[in-house]
Amino acid sequence: MQVSAVTTRSKARSGVRSGCNSPVLCEEVIRELRIERIRQAQDEEAWIHNLKKHLVGEIRDLTQEEARSCGSIVMDYEVDRHDLLL
Repeated sequence: MQVSAVTTRSKARSGVRSGCNSPVLCEEVIRELRIERIRQAQDEEAWIHNLKKHLVGEIRDLTQEEARSCGSIVMDYEVDRHDLLL
């Protein structure tokens, strides 16, 4: 039995990157898109953006109030290799 992939709409219109011709590659593309969307959403939230700066040692970029606010919760979080808050 042979299974062939069928595309029902254009790749350009669906937002799928070209070169996604294996399930493993498609999963990697989807994973990268998810990571980028999460990073973007986290950076849009001021308190998360400030907390991430505090975690990586960029405290000088924060106001005294922002640093104090982050300091009270910083021990509950960490930043992963993708710069995402965990």
